[in-house]
Amino acid sequence: MMNENELKAQVAKNLMLYRKANNLTQLQLAEKLNYSDKSISKWERGDGIPDIFVLTELAKLYGIKVDDFLVQKKTPIRPKMKRNKLLIPLMAATGVYAIATIVFVILGLFVPEFTKAWIAFIYAIPVSLVVFIIFSKLWGNRLLVFFFASGFIWTVALSILLSFHHPKIWLFFIAAIPFQVYALLWLTLKTKKSEKVLLD
Repeated sequence: MMNENELKAQVAKNLMLYRKANNLTQLQLAEKLNYSDKSISKWERGDGIPDIFVLTELAKLYGIKVDDFLVQKKTPIRPKMKRNKLLIPLMAATGVYAIATIVFVILGLFVPEFTKAWIAFIYAIPVSLVVFIIFSKLWGNRLLVFFFASGFIWTVALSILLSFHHPKIWLFFIAAIPFQVYALLWLTLKTKKSEKVLLD
């Protein structure tokens, strides 16, 4: 039977193993739990053990049982979320392009005089980026949200540019700059906020 120090060490080891197996940084995990990354670091060093509520939330997140944090792992820990994290947004994005293809075919068949049916594929780019923004937000990956949001901003401007003939249409790229600055500020503010979360 383990003593208190051995139990802390075992829990600390498992906390780190499951976090890394699920491709989460300490900061990303802290944001999901609404704790500071310093608390995560403290637990993983064995300087303390999360309470039963936090262990329950972690078990739900990783798709395991609370008991799994307390025992020594004899087999490598395999993430249950990793493959789905990639497949689900890819399937959703594929659905967007399937719809764009249907629109392209329908316009080609029933509105042959419309020569810009290909524009459906251009508009599918920002729409699919919205899908990736949503999933990145759900999984707490702030940096990916920023990159996908930036792509969304500029592909919307590009879509508008390709859709209309106007000598001043390029001004939409100028209009996109404040949105890009806002996205950058959001990234910075979120980082500052996470640093201010108090230790448990």
